[in-house]
Amino acid sequence: MALPEDSNEQTTSPEPTTHRRRDLRLVATGVLLALGIWFAVANTQDVTIRFWLVSTRTPLVSALAIAAVFGAGIGILATRRFRRRGE
Repeated sequence: MALPEDSNEQTTSPEPTTHRRRDLRLVATGVLLALGIWFAVANTQDVTIRFWLVSTRTPLVSALAIAAVFGAGIGILATRRFRRRGE
């Protein structure tokens, strides 16, 4: 099968640095997630949580999971806000 005459044109593939950044971000996320899970499992004792007028005792794992979900949500919202400003 013959190549077209315009074979000198470059394909529109992402640059290698884009792949490296994505891979680095995935590895960093995986490491942080693993450390967070290890930290949560290592701290299973009950703690008292006070939220304004309500007080409850719960395993520290639950408190860490709730904090992680809130933190991830705030991070996603902040990322979207900054992306909109850049457009």
